[in-house]
Amino acid sequence: MKRAQLTIDLNCDMGELPEAIADGTQESLMPSLTSVNIACGGHAGDEQTMKTTIEQALRWKLAIGAHPGYPDRANFGRVELAMSANEVAATVFEQVGALAEVAAGCGARLTRALLLRLKRSPTGGMNRMELCARGSSRMR
Repeated sequence: MKRAQLTIDLNCDMGELPEAIADGTQESLMPSLTSVNIACGGHAGDEQTMKTTIEQALRWKLAIGAHPGYPDRANFGRVELAMSANEVAATVFEQVGALAEVAAGCGARLTRALLLRLKRSPTGGMNRMELCARGSSRMR
């Protein structure tokens, strides 16, 4: 009987702290990872941190995913905002789209991990996000 081989995806949220990018701390973690989720402008991150993080991830051959958050930099996205499901869907779509655009400019594509998570969501607002993610040709 053949045993199934197990794999573990060691993932880390990245692109949140410009100082960790500048001093090399962020990239020094990458040899131990298999994938990264990159902050895409909501709670943290901007076009430059996204670009730099994508370039680093490509150097280490890591899968690239999106790390959207509440659009609340003051609280690092950790405080629940009074947003409807449609507003949450719209901000996630906007953030993931921004990261996908930067990734495309670097010759990379995002993984579909976000889509897979959205498929499991029972809420109507999340179903809208699923449709947005599914419709994006920038994701594989």
